[in-house]
Amino acid sequence: MCKPPLQEKLESSSSQVGLAEILTQALECLDCLDDGYTVDRNELTSLQTRLVTGQFRLAVLGQFKRGKSTLLNALLGDKLLPTDILPVTAIPTFIGTAENINALVSFEVDAEPVNFTPSSDQTMGDFLNDYVTEKGNPKNQRQVTRVEIGHPSEMLRQGVILIDTPGIGSTHKHNTEVAYQILPQCDAALFLVSPDPPITEIELDYLKEIRQRLPQTFFILNKIDFLDEQEQIASLKFLADQLTPLCDGVPQVLAVSARKGLDARLSGDADGWKDSGMQQVEQNLIDFFAREKQSILQESLQRRTCDQLNNINMQLQLSLSALMLPEAELKKRIEKFRQSIPDVEREKQASEDVLSGDLKRVVERLNEEVEKVRVQAKEKIIGQLESFVQTIVDIEELERLVRGTLVEDIPVFFAPAMRKVADIIRVEATELLTLHQQRSNQLIEQVRQIAADLFDIPYHAPSAGRSYTKFELSGWSNDLFISDMDPLGQRFSRKFFTQKYRRKKTVKRLRDEGIKLLNQNVEQINWALRRGLDESFRQFGVELSEQLEKTITATREAMEVALSQSESQAQETVRKEIKLKRAITAIQKILKQFEE
Repeated sequence: MCKPPLQEKLESSSSQVGLAEILTQALECLDCLDDGYTVDRNELTSLQTRLVTGQFRLAVLGQFKRGKSTLLNALLGDKLLPTDILPVTAIPTFIGTAENINALVSFEVDAEPVNFTPSSDQTMGDFLNDYVTEKGNPKNQRQVTRVEIGHPSEMLRQGVILIDTPGIGSTHKHNTEVAYQILPQCDAALFLVSPDPPITEIELDYLKEIRQRLPQTFFILNKIDFLDEQEQIASLKFLADQLTPLCDGVPQVLAVSARKGLDARLSGDADGWKDSGMQQVEQNLIDFFAREKQSILQESLQRRTCDQLNNINMQLQLSLSALMLPEAELKKRIEKFRQSIPDVEREKQASEDVLSGDLKRVVERLNEEVEKVRVQAKEKIIGQLESFVQTIVDIEELERLVRGTLVEDIPVFFAPAMRKVADIIRVEATELLTLHQQRSNQLIEQVRQIAADLFDIPYHAPSAGRSYTKFELSGWSNDLFISDMDPLGQRFSRKFFTQKYRRKKTVKRLRDEGIKLLNQNVEQINWALRRGLDESFRQFGVELSEQLEKTITATREAMEVALSQSESQAQETVRKEIKLKRAITAIQKILKQFEE
């Protein structure tokens, strides 16, 4: 379990002013404003409802294929959520209490929600496959916004909502985006990892974001049934070493097999449930809900309320500043903003040039590592071939042994070699892209800061951005070794060629085809990782351009709107000024209550 230090202002505010009162005051303030604050009003109303009902949202978070859905199924004691060997969950799924199992699917478009109750004709898993999985709903083509499931689990009766989330780091980039977007809706997290592969840089970056946003995190090491005792100890130690710097101390990590736990729960095997580690997870959660759920929920809602009020305050001050400027001065500041954009564009071009150069450097490193693999493959596999040549006299036996050895050794050698090279390149590429992400953030924030300075309003920078890369691993070809002289041909050649000549030709052919096969597999490494690098750097460049262009466009449009209001609504300026000033005073007074 990992709990960040509580913010002092939030600790003290809970004893001074109730959050319910703060939310009521904020909503009353927004009721005096126009429809431009509808989204803010809805968000505060949602927070108010959650505070009244005590609804606590616990999300299962982590990288794809760590077993998040299986863990939730085990906790619920039901094969409710779909699972597969490929990344499955694409849409967040909220599971709350109900007398009977049911589901409700809501959509972005003006489509009626879909209600579902399991029957003998269709299970809940079959139904969910069509809406929440990447296979049934690729890239969310159905435009699903939310899936809610009702379930009669005893744990859910305590006012808990369990959330199944898409995994980060898969080849489906939008899943990672959704995994980050879900964080503001959560109050605490079960952070799930597994030993193969160990916790990655992508997961550690995600965990940093979780730590910033959520007051409570539990850690679970899943799939321990694939480890022996020594491997389990080593895996837990490695995980603790990675988590300790982020948690201000060594966190508790529970080791489980969610798969075995689910099987035990379904079969009523109490000993199996305990041995799987899931009993300890369940008990820890029950104890947490009994002792700390309400205080953690309070802190989580306070954080979100404070963030929302700060956003409202900035929006109000921008509106007031624009309203108070004379038309000529407003046009002048808009022109200053326009004049600043070429400098930003030049910096953007310089950043793109550096990005291109860094890609070349990573590719050079890739080529170096691939050549190392080529040399090692020749020493190990071709060396074995040569030992057969030196010791095996019979040509047919020689060909059979060489063929069998290559078929067996190629995947055994190249699979770990691929992972090793991929890890090296991934670390180097991620470090470079992280630096570029920081430069990109600075460019984007520069545009926003210019606008804030022009309108003389306080500026609150958002949390740091993130970068991640994806690498697709290719399969291995172990069937490329095709002989052009099969045993029948060997028997036929015995009638026309000498033993010495036939052996010489066979050895040459085996050597040539062995080298060819190794080179083909080496090039698979080069091709697969080069494709991943090219795509990652290309996508990064595209996103930088899109993000910067969106920021510039949105800021320019906001200024144009301010100008149009200045020109067309001059007579209403005094009335609006009074209303905005009153709202700003009220919101700032509410915000001060968090500091008292």
